[in-house]
Amino acid sequence: MPEKQNRFENEMNLGHTAAWDQDWGKAADHYQQALEEKPDDPKGLVSLGLALYELGSYNQSIEYYSRAMEVSPDDPLA
Repeated sequence: MPEKQNRFENEMNLGHTAAWDQDWGKAADHYQQALEEKPDDPKGLVSLGLALYELGSYNQSIEYYSRAMEVSPDDPLA
């Protein structure tokens, strides 16, 4: 389990770095990799939703934002 957590955190960090550089395609790729490790993580879902929004994939973006709200309705990030 710690290995999955480490991979998740690593991919999230790489995604955040790409997002900071406004490389939204690369960010989305890293967030998708992170979600392979933890599919219901609200931060990962919201981050991928943002990257997809910035890429103009609005319907997909809404799907990830909605999923974040479903899995963690009390999380203010979702």
